[in-house]
Amino acid sequence: TTRYTRRVMQLVPSELAFDFFEARGRRDVLSEDGKMEYEIKDASSVTGRLFPPLTSKRQLTTCFLNAPYANGRVTICFVYTVGLDENPDIKTKNLGVIAKSVRKKMLVLNPPGYECQEDNGCWMLAFDRMAHAVTFGIQLKAAMQAGIEDLVAPVDCDNMFKVGILSGPFTSMGPHKTTGMADYFGPIVNRAARVASNCEPGQVCVGIPLSNGVTADPPDFGPSIDVNLQGIKKLKGITIDMAIFACSKTRKHNVVK
Repeated sequence: TTRYTRRVMQLVPSELAFDFFEARGRRDVLSEDGKMEYEIKDASSVTGRLFPPLTSKRQLTTCFLNAPYANGRVTICFVYTVGLDENPDIKTKNLGVIAKSVRKKMLVLNPPGYECQEDNGCWMLAFDRMAHAVTFGIQLKAAMQAGIEDLVAPVDCDNMFKVGILSGPFTSMGPHKTTGMADYFGPIVNRAARVASNCEPGQVCVGIPLSNGVTADPPDFGPSIDVNLQGIKKLKGITIDMAIFACSKTRKHNVVK
């Protein structure tokens, strides 16, 4: 029996649709004393039709309503695949195999990670918290190192990905006009992309934005994950300093019995 996958989309006329961009995220507001503050957008003031998700035991991926947005905050994770351009004849097949692994590792988390977009082996993902994104990145790297049978050699499994992670507020989010997947806006998106670009192949890094004169303590992801400061850096297009921390499994958790 041949099985096929299908993407199910709900279509609503724009004049009747719920405006997620106005309902989710944070906006800047001027306080009574003239200082700029923020407020979380109030979804109750937004009108439009909302429909429940089409749940199914055969559902293979998350839907738009699974995308994280609580309190106007999110963790954005960029995954850049490197090294496959050296073998263009087998790149398409390998990208398909890698995509299955990326999606599988997202779905085992609780709540699962969310795939915002994918372009030629580069993913923008969203998580409810930084610890889940770091766990995803480390598990993805471990899966590559353990070997995936369907990958066509030669590929450098140890250094296949650059994973950059950043948590913080977002300005707005809503369905992409073409894909229907959640699309986030705000400085967090560009900053997370720059953290990923700054990584060395094989690294999983988190970025912590720094205010003037402030230092960053290493985030604590539990005893199974080592966190090491790579440096305080000025990333391209980012006006504030960024503390970059590399994350990896502790040695005692790397032993395979």
